[in-house]
Amino acid sequence: MARVHATTTEAEAKAFATERLLTIATKEEKIYQKLAEDPEFYSNDDLERRVRELAQSYHTYLSDHPDDPEAYVLYGKLLRRMGRSNEAFTAFLKADELDPKIAVVKQQIGNYLAEGGKAKAALLYYQQAVELEPTVALYHFGLGELLLNFGQEYIDTGIYTRDAIDREMLKCFKSAARLAPESFDYQMRLGEAYYDQASPDWKAALLHWSNLRRDATTGLQEEIIDLHKARVMGKLGRYEEAKELANTVENSALQMSKQQVLDEVSQY
Repeated sequence: MARVHATTTEAEAKAFATERLLTIATKEEKIYQKLAEDPEFYSNDDLERRVRELAQSYHTYLSDHPDDPEAYVLYGKLLRRMGRSNEAFTAFLKADELDPKIAVVKQQIGNYLAEGGKAKAALLYYQQAVELEPTVALYHFGLGELLLNFGQEYIDTGIYTRDAIDREMLKCFKSAARLAPESFDYQMRLGEAYYDQASPDWKAALLHWSNLRRDATTGLQEEIIDLHKARVMGKLGRYEEAKELANTVENSALQMSKQQVLDEVSQY
């Protein structure tokens, strides 16, 4: 009977800890939800006080439960929001030590390393995030951005050839766009990725922009895509079509981009 009682007590303690952590996380979520709805809802002093209290709550919880990886993840995210990147990194490393199979932890560690210019180390963590949760578009997108931003370094150190890095980068952006088809930003980034390649497949690029044009939901989106289509048509030697399409763009905010496209097409 004593054994059963001990087990029950452990279960109750675990449930209490879970509830305690949930309470802190819910309080944090409500604060940032209010900010999303109304950025002026809190005064600077009030917001700073509330965030400090949250940080202290997480710190106290972790003092009582130092082996809870989820708490380190939540605490690390809050610390990043507070601009305390080094402390956040330490929290994520601890979470990774406790549970090496949390994709968001790999992503956050990779972010920190990439921001510090540690491209080779960052690559490993980004790749692990994708491997752990291959259906999350954000991780594919992040890996694609990493390959783009540090591509030359990876080539110089022999990690990738130029062809390989172009292929992998495009694959990442395609995966992100496929996994989050509703994200206009991801669809745009995939189209723009063709410009970053050494030997782009311009026919595939034009097909992408044409498909995206059908899904555009605003006139501004349509005209942005039309400029991309015109630019790619120029790459394919379809100069008159490119100029004609670019000249249909009327939005005042796009006139500089329009002229850049027309100038580029005229140079071919």
